[in-house]
Amino acid sequence: MGADFTFIATGTSSGYALYEAPWQAGTQWTGYLVPLTGAPPADISYADSLSAVKKSGAWQALYPGFYLFAPTRPLALDNDPAGVADAIAAYLKSQKLQAGSQAVLWLKGVDPLVYPAPFSKYAIIFSCDAFSGNFQTNSNLNAALGANFTFNILANTGVSVDAGNGCLRFTVPVSSAQGIRFLYNARDCGISLLSDGSFVSTFIPFAGANTGCCLFSATLQPAAAFGTPGLLPGFQYTASTAGSGTQAFFYPAFVTAELPASLTCAGSVDILDPFNQLMPAQAVTDGVLRTGFIPTDGTALPSCWRTAEGTPATLTPLGGTAAKPSQPPAIPLQAGGFALTTSGTVPSDPTLQSSVASLTLTGRFGVAAGQGAGQPLHLLCGIFGSEKLTLTAYDRTAASNDALLFRLASPAYAPVFPFTTVTLNAPASGSVVPPLTGSRYTAWATVLQGGAASPTYSAEPAGSPMFGFPAGSGGGADNDAIILESQPPSLPLPQGSSHAFPLVPYAGLTGATPTGATLASFESSILAATRKQTVSSGAQTTWTARGEAGNRARQLRLSRQAGPAEAAGGGEPTQYRATPQGLIATVDPGSGAYLTLTLGQTPDSQGNAQPFGFLSPTPVLQDALQTNQLFLVIVNPDNLVPAADDFLNRLDIAGWRMAAKVGKGVSATAYANVMVMKYCDGSFKSRITNPNQWTAPADFSLPSGTDPASPLATTCYTGLSSWLQTLVKQAEAALAANPQSPYANFVQLVNDPDWNGALVLQADLDAGSLPDGLAGIAAGIDMTSFTAHHFGFTASRLSSSSDGTISFACNSSTFGLVDYTDSTFAANLALGLSPDTPIALPIAVNYAFRVLQLQTLFENAAISTFKSYLELGVGNLFSTPVLSTIFNGSRMPGNGVVLDGSYVDQNGVGIYIFVQAVPTIFQLDSNVLPSVAFNRVQFNCLGTTDNGTTVLNRFFIWGSFNFAALTDKDGAPLDLLSFGDSAGAGSPSGAGLSFSSLLIDMRYPAATPNAVTFAEGTQNLSYDLGNSVYRPGSLFGGFGLQLSGFIAAGVNERPADYGFLTVTAPVDLSPLRGPWYGVTYHVTMGGPGALASAAGFNSTLLLGWSPASGAGEDAHSLFVGLSLPGAAPGAKLISLQGVFKLSVDTLALSRQQVPDSDPASYYYCLKLGNIGLKILGIAKLPPDATINFFLFGDPGSTGSLGWYAAYIAKDA
Repeated sequence: MGADFTFIATGTSSGYALYEAPWQAGTQWTGYLVPLTGAPPADISYADSLSAVKKSGAWQALYPGFYLFAPTRPLALDNDPAGVADAIAAYLKSQKLQAGSQAVLWLKGVDPLVYPAPFSKYAIIFSCDAFSGNFQTNSNLNAALGANFTFNILANTGVSVDAGNGCLRFTVPVSSAQGIRFLYNARDCGISLLSDGSFVSTFIPFAGANTGCCLFSATLQPAAAFGTPGLLPGFQYTASTAGSGTQAFFYPAFVTAELPASLTCAGSVDILDPFNQLMPAQAVTDGVLRTGFIPTDGTALPSCWRTAEGTPATLTPLGGTAAKPSQPPAIPLQAGGFALTTSGTVPSDPTLQSSVASLTLTGRFGVAAGQGAGQPLHLLCGIFGSEKLTLTAYDRTAASNDALLFRLASPAYAPVFPFTTVTLNAPASGSVVPPLTGSRYTAWATVLQGGAASPTYSAEPAGSPMFGFPAGSGGGADNDAIILESQPPSLPLPQGSSHAFPLVPYAGLTGATPTGATLASFESSILAATRKQTVSSGAQTTWTARGEAGNRARQLRLSRQAGPAEAAGGGEPTQYRATPQGLIATVDPGSGAYLTLTLGQTPDSQGNAQPFGFLSPTPVLQDALQTNQLFLVIVNPDNLVPAADDFLNRLDIAGWRMAAKVGKGVSATAYANVMVMKYCDGSFKSRITNPNQWTAPADFSLPSGTDPASPLATTCYTGLSSWLQTLVKQAEAALAANPQSPYANFVQLVNDPDWNGALVLQADLDAGSLPDGLAGIAAGIDMTSFTAHHFGFTASRLSSSSDGTISFACNSSTFGLVDYTDSTFAANLALGLSPDTPIALPIAVNYAFRVLQLQTLFENAAISTFKSYLELGVGNLFSTPVLSTIFNGSRMPGNGVVLDGSYVDQNGVGIYIFVQAVPTIFQLDSNVLPSVAFNRVQFNCLGTTDNGTTVLNRFFIWGSFNFAALTDKDGAPLDLLSFGDSAGAGSPSGAGLSFSSLLIDMRYPAATPNAVTFAEGTQNLSYDLGNSVYRPGSLFGGFGLQLSGFIAAGVNERPADYGFLTVTAPVDLSPLRGPWYGVTYHVTMGGPGALASAAGFNSTLLLGWSPASGAGEDAHSLFVGLSLPGAAPGAKLISLQGVFKLSVDTLALSRQQVPDSDPASYYYCLKLGNIGLKILGIAKLPPDATINFFLFGDPGSTGSLGWYAAYIAKDA
């Protein structure tokens, strides 16, 4: 196909023949519609299409045709070309043009045909002058290039065909240069078409990338053209705010005052696409410019971009070629220049007031910044210094240069910003949407390689830059001072405009709107996020190579073939990187892959170094960690490491063992074990409010197996954000309620925009998490609710070595909080009850154990605050049911005793202490022992027994027995039990027989802490007479008794088994049944003479009881017994050196009044009835008499005893 219009068809009704110019897919279409009366020629040359012939003395057009331009070739030309010809002819006829008029018409659309309105903005009417044969316009073309910008071709402009260049040419004399011009707000705008000395021209090509465009050469005066309000080149973004409003973000590329006074440009105006919005995707990728200006003089333009060092960067437009004003200028693909755009919604109607024209950048620019040409240049991507592009500085003398390439028609609309706070009341509020969409356009950028070195993109988390050994340093000698240099991770930039990304400068921003905080947030969550995702997704070759390097290193590690400094390939040594906070990475030098990432180090239970981090991190994790504004919320472990063992997730703090069990307990509606890595601007609290502010949420913030495109994903995002917000709100509420709350550090951390680090939230704990000194309390913890509220790292001190390695100089500084609270206990606290108030526990047999609260605050790898409450529930005490518990004079809701916990650091050894120091009184269902007081209780974790299979804990109890004040059968006092409150006392006071070393052992299998058993231990029970209270007139004081011991007898044991004879007493007694207990006393009965040993003639009195008699019964399950000296157990014979034996028939104890005492006084008397003497087994002597022995106490209770014997002959 040559430079001709080729016949397509003739309309069946109109008689118009339709021709077309050569067309390429992706370009506009040129048609030529001619009224014919005869057979249409096969071709009409460009020259003939606008030529004149003289007939009857007057010039007229050879072909009075109409030039048609459309966005693309109508598909209808392939199946109904005549219909297309008829439809266009009908439309032209409807405009009622004057006879002989022709026109240049731009159709707004095809398939179906869309005609322009108004006609004057999309058509040029012209005709042939009958006298000269020249063609000139008959009307003004006022092409709208936006609400404030127009391109005009006025009437009387010459029209011709430049057949050699295949285009229409519009020409005005220099004297009438205003016939073709630009107006901004109806005024001159500093853009003037150049003349060839005689004429000013614009050209409309019939074919090629700029088909249908008005091409021209012009001068552009930045002071006028870019002045405010004007066309200052820059980048316009729009965000949808809450409600229906929008917010504009404009980033100027230049400061007008710094630009040259004038720029020579090649220009193009597309009346159909003034904003460069309607091009096919391939045309955008190829770098087609439909409307804009290409500087052709190679002038370096001072820009608003800055290097990482803060140096201003200059941009030199590349690709523009100067042309004679008499020739159509070239608009090369990807030529650097200024493209017309608007911030309006795509497609933008240039006639609307909302379509305000502006300029952006397009094509290739060389970048320089004061350093030597051809040297590396680090261009900031935004406002964060840790994100930059590295390219080679522009060198005019070089054959090829790196170029900053701008691509038009790129997304510029943020559908959600600022991000609203997610709430469960609006389940869809957590939907993750693309940061930018294409409903509005601007230009994005990338770097095209032209130099030897590959351009790179580098991003590292804010506040956590990477440092490494200088190249070639080899680490240095051990005694050398080694200064590590910045060595950020980088990605080779994928090539081609299809990999362009948002890139805006900040040095030209002025004014207070938007605020700095808003700009930073928009950059962080919208522009930088899109940029990082675009660059990473285009670097799949690099990520594949890094993944392969990591796999090789992992296999070598698993097979133990690689030493700690061997690289993935087994050759070149691994390189080390470190951050100021103490993160250490090992890097494969060939691919740049992270082979390991260690966040910190803590000592294990043996004191050995225990790293926390990732072995063989996946490329997905590496990619996320190479994000400038990193806020990584991790609930899905699948993209962390290849296998679970590659996540070194354990750390120890002050003996507590914790782990980041990421993914455990996670579902769409429940969350636990959430790991957050924050290295970005803004506070933790502000970032959690919406998942659109998170890094790679689809990869890390959804439960494993969740499809990111499914509706369930939105539910999960909403749930996770709400869960995190609730966690923070609860901590803030706790601090508001109590300024001394252990949540103070956490609240400060989450509200501090400068805090960066790693944090694990609601980490599951188990029995093994407890330090050795606390291991035993696992039996009282509900493990389903046992979590660390949070833990994390603050900093680690590092050390570099001469072998090029970096290691931890010491253990990391860690922090955290364990806050476990029983729900009932928490409810009591909320009601204002004292934390020492026991709760009602389910008690299977005698005792129960519950951890009511366990609160441990860790700071700087040590325990700074420890607070705990344990409860020993008491259902039966000494086998007697507990009826109620009295504490501080009040009846408690549960039967038990609460122990307060504390922590003491003794020379680096942590000791946990649990004690109860305020008496707790247990009222028992017994008429013998109505109550027992626990005055002090101490709990100790004793470790394991049975080769580690059983955990043993022990309660040490100091207390007192409050025995009943008994009466005889006549109601007279007979206070055998002696110790306790006086008869008729109201609520028990806790006074009585003071004891210590009552033991309650609590055991459970190490594997199943909830399988608890309890055992009372009285073998070491002892008495404290000094703190005991006995009643006046009681047996203990009146009989000179001395406390001796305590018996806890089994169900099948009887007092006789312990050597006690029954002593009768005038009390309503009932037999001992079941297990029984007894207090024993020494009774001094004087000396037996020389035939006995030198020891005193002492007996032991037993006062034993069993739980068989309840509190409301009359009879008392009580036993009074006496063990005689020298007698066999249970025998009534007292042996004197085996020669003499005394026999006793009966034993009786009574309380009697002293005769004639006034006031009455009483004494206790022990009667040994019918005593007999046997010598060498001879029958009892005297055989015909009875001897009774009486032992009586001092009525004054002085402790003295007296005795007498009564001899009664039978015949007396």
